[in-house]
Amino acid sequence: MKSLLKFFFLASLLYSYSSLAQSYFGSSAPTLQDKFPKRIGSLRFSATTLNLGRIGNNEVKKDTVRIYNTASRAITLSFNGKIPAHMQVNSSSAAVEAGGEAWIAIAYDGGLKNDFGFVLDRISISTNDSVQSVKFINITATIYEVFSVLSSEDSMLVQKARVPETAFNYGTIQNGEKRSHDFVVYNDGKRELKLHKAKSSCGCIQTVISKNAVAAGDSAYVRVMFDSFGKEGTDSRKINLYTNDPAQPEIKLEMNGQIIK
Repeated sequence: MKSLLKFFFLASLLYSYSSLAQSYFGSSAPTLQDKFPKRIGSLRFSATTLNLGRIGNNEVKKDTVRIYNTASRAITLSFNGKIPAHMQVNSSSAAVEAGGEAWIAIAYDGGLKNDFGFVLDRISISTNDSVQSVKFINITATIYEVFSVLSSEDSMLVQKARVPETAFNYGTIQNGEKRSHDFVVYNDGKRELKLHKAKSSCGCIQTVISKNAVAAGDSAYVRVMFDSFGKEGTDSRKINLYTNDPAQPEIKLEMNGQIIK
């Protein structure tokens, strides 16, 4: 019986190894479509939207985009100075030979971006491609503030944001009506509180910060203005307020209500 069990165990192990080997050695090599899935004119790209993920405001993050030339002649690459100040962009060569590959290297400085939360940039590449001469690559990232490690003494002295009301219900309004509300921010700490920016992903929201520097014991407000044009039904809009409070670097605000025709 033990011999029979040992036989089945070895047979099972051999089958698993054989299946794994077949899967590994029998799989086909990546195709051109696999390696360069995005096409703009005669050039194929490994990506046309590059997500750099989270970047600290004291950090530089680097990544690359690979290019393949499907044309029968070389295609030149140039950036013509249309690069944002917080990015450095270089190509491995000034031209991509026919049937050849190249890459674009991107270095993104989170501090020079001078923004917070989700951000989007676009770089343009000028070429001599007769099909489509200008190519675009989108660069996305999420910028966050990096705080130094605080001692127990410093933690008692830092700036502290307090927002008693983080959600406002404007009730029921007609489609096309506008509503605004002031969210008050208090500084309960001992040092200056900075309100960097308030932003929303919806173009229907506009924000104004009464003052970006709030002294200890003082307050400021964030005015949120909502335009209901084109909206209907129950509606909720989120706003992110970015501060230099280590405990609350990002505060969520909300405008909500009911919109009728």
